[in-house]
Amino acid sequence: MFSCAWKWKLAGLLSAAAFTATAAAADFDGMVNVGQHQLQVTQAGEGPYTVVFEAGFASDQSVWRKVVPDIAKKAAVLVYSRAGYGKSPVRAQPLGMEQSAAELAEVLSQRKVDGPLILVGHSYGAFLIRYFAATHPQRVAGLVFVDPADEGLEAVLKGIDPVRLQQDRRLLASSIPPKWQGELQTIQKLLDAGTLPAMPALPDVPTVLLTSVQACAGSDFFQETPGVVKIKRERHAAFLSQFSSGAHVFTPNSGHGIQMQEPELVVAAIGQVLTLATQNAARVARAKAKQTLMGELEQSAALLEQHQQDAAARRVAAALGDSTLSEADINALGFDLLLKVKRLPLATLVLAYNSQTYAQSDNAADSHGEALLAGGLAETARRQFARALALGQTNGARAQAMAGYRQHLSQAEQALKQP
Repeated sequence: MFSCAWKWKLAGLLSAAAFTATAAAADFDGMVNVGQHQLQVTQAGEGPYTVVFEAGFASDQSVWRKVVPDIAKKAAVLVYSRAGYGKSPVRAQPLGMEQSAAELAEVLSQRKVDGPLILVGHSYGAFLIRYFAATHPQRVAGLVFVDPADEGLEAVLKGIDPVRLQQDRRLLASSIPPKWQGELQTIQKLLDAGTLPAMPALPDVPTVLLTSVQACAGSDFFQETPGVVKIKRERHAAFLSQFSSGAHVFTPNSGHGIQMQEPELVVAAIGQVLTLATQNAARVARAKAKQTLMGELEQSAALLEQHQQDAAARRVAAALGDSTLSEADINALGFDLLLKVKRLPLATLVLAYNSQTYAQSDNAADSHGEALLAGGLAETARRQFARALALGQTNGARAQAMAGYRQHLSQAEQALKQP
């Protein structure tokens, strides 16, 4: 008698269900040449990220049919069936992890998927996305593991109850059709070794890991018993700890096939990773833009040292104009240069640009005046402070801001009275 999760697995994974939920709205649904072979591939949706789904053992791309339609509404999606699954012809020899990753890379190349990837892997598919991510780190923006396989788990279980572990293996092998026995043996070799092929470290990208904690006391299947499920949960948590951003989600309501029994959890996990990846990309873009801007400002500072004031001003204006900095950002940059870095001439140019660009801003005018006053240009500063007051009255500035403008104006006037 099969256990609770395996009843689902045999009914769902071995059924060769059609992938109609995605195919109806697919941008591509067909065969892709990979060397001398072909793989079944489906693509749908659009967006800056492509979510790539890697099915587990004994699964074709249809295993994601309850997840893909929702994800295709907010991102590009690519799902495929490995050799011997779905419409992908069986091979004479089973593929190893390295070959599978290479074929996925070829599929992406053939289908011209060039942007960042979110990789989603279930069970054995988690091994495959780990290998791909480790060997293509610059391409991967996020990871989602759906009840992932653990290469070290069987070594732990062998020390607890080797007899029941062997029983699990026989139960699984007896339930699998001959055409998939080769891949099962490939996976079993990895589990026997307790390690995956040598690979670089995984990229530290946003990651969500979903763990089924559904246990079946008295199950025929050792790995579904409460004690082993607890071990799996702890090992999943340890694996996830290598990533600095992400989440660990547990569910007692699904067996191994979370994507079929609670697809909404997988959809939410992918959505979370997409959000985090987007935020990461924005931070990287801002950092790169800031680095470029600071390089331009350094060149402007060099022009100031050569007494080329006009050329420096033009360079500052061009650099700030090309940046994505807001008025507040430019104001903060100017004060950093003024107070922290002590680069008064450069700070004055930055704040002058802000005052000119945001000509109706009382705060920009006041900030420019502060730089001018610090540089000993009291009369020019006085005019800026007077302008800030006038703009403040028009703009309905807060009383505290208006008091500051008056104080600055008074300081400028006092400076003018000094011999």
